Amino acid sequence: FFVDAPFKKPKPDPSTPSEPIEQAPVKELPFDAETIERNRNRRIPYLEAREAVELEQKEMKVVKEKIGEEVREACRPEIDEYIDCCVGRIFTILSCKPQALVMRRCMALVETPEFVAQKTAQYISEREASGESVLNNAAKGTTRERRSQYNRAILPTVEDPNEFLIRKPNRRAPKPCPDPTADIE
Repeated sequence: FFVDAPFKKPKPDPSTPSEPIEQAPVKELPFDAETIERNRNRRIPYLEAREAVELEQKEMKVVKEKIGEEVREACRPEIDEYIDCCVGRIFTILSCKPQALVMRRCMALVETPEFVAQKTAQYISEREASGESVLNNAAKGTTRERRSQYNRAILPTVEDPNEFLIRKPNRRAPKPCPDPTADIE
């Protein structure tokens, strides 16, 4: 009994170098600038924003899956111990509580907000560089610049990949702990 499914679908190895990414020329647009502007003005703003959010969510889903795999790989022994404890039992809450606490502690130590933010930025930039990105893929010709011509909700250029998100990920600031040495009145 392991963390991964027994017959996981093989994914292509992203470490193998693929063909060099060539940017599609802007001049090869299917419509002229006037038609693009006219169609862009007819679009419903809510649907434009919804399309942008869906693209961002697809991108973030893939990135979160990769981060989750990395965290699970780091805590694999603890997760396997917990799974071995749970298998074949009816009431696992009390009998497997020590293993559950060890597993959660490991995952909390590995999956810090700084780690997640760093890995998210790293994976987004890697996906854009390799041409796997849904939002900014120069190989397919779906760059931000080209999407922004048709959709006002997508920025043509961004300095920080996390800035383009319409819905920011939930980042809860930890509550400050009260000073135990302070006088209580």
